[in-house]
Amino acid sequence: APKGWISGPPTTSHGKLFQLWALGLFCTERHLAKRLKNNSFYPFTQQQPNVFVLEYYLDTLWKGMLLFVVCLFLISFGVQKQETWGLPAYGVGVGLWIMISSLPRRRLVLNHTRGMYHFSIQGHTVYQGPMHLVYVRLARSSDAYGRCFFQLVLCGYKLEPLVLVHLSERYEQMEFLGRHIARKLNINYFDCLDTSYRHVVRHWPLGAALSPGVLLRKTKAYDKPSSQSDLDV
Repeated sequence: APKGWISGPPTTSHGKLFQLWALGLFCTERHLAKRLKNNSFYPFTQQQPNVFVLEYYLDTLWKGMLLFVVCLFLISFGVQKQETWGLPAYGVGVGLWIMISSLPRRRLVLNHTRGMYHFSIQGHTVYQGPMHLVYVRLARSSDAYGRCFFQLVLCGYKLEPLVLVHLSERYEQMEFLGRHIARKLNINYFDCLDTSYRHVVRHWPLGAALSPGVLLRKTKAYDKPSSQSDLDV
């Protein structure tokens, strides 16, 4: 079978359900590049040609667990006065609620054969819609000193935003990786600016004309095959 082709039903390992949690603390874009070398369709797996599947748990699961354990520890050992129990008790409740809401397993399917994507939680369909509603976005934020930070996010209608790379100051590398992921998954890519020539739009709403607010970037040089891996950045 061709490389990256998974014959038969997808075999979801325990580790793949938590793969979005391990985003790397330092040099996050290089960490993502290594993952893309191991799986060119990361974070998805190819179930069959033109069909990509992603099964995962939200990272709020471990955050809720951490909040629950810390607040429970404060109630059990760290709090001596009864009047100070309120805040840790509230944290226990919030942590427990976050854990329970994050426990159901998510499943996202990109089916280019049908031109649709399907998102479900614990086997129950949340939304099924056309492919132009799911995309990779380069998000931008800044700190008090004016420095800009970027992160790659997988977004879609009725889909929880999934962070693929945490904050990084390297715009060029982040853009390269975002466009690479979008090209391999055959979905749209959007720059951090709403009106930008760096958008790569592959799917339009049915019957829609080309929007004057979106300038397409020529990608002929980008798509040119090369003997060397294009992820050696």
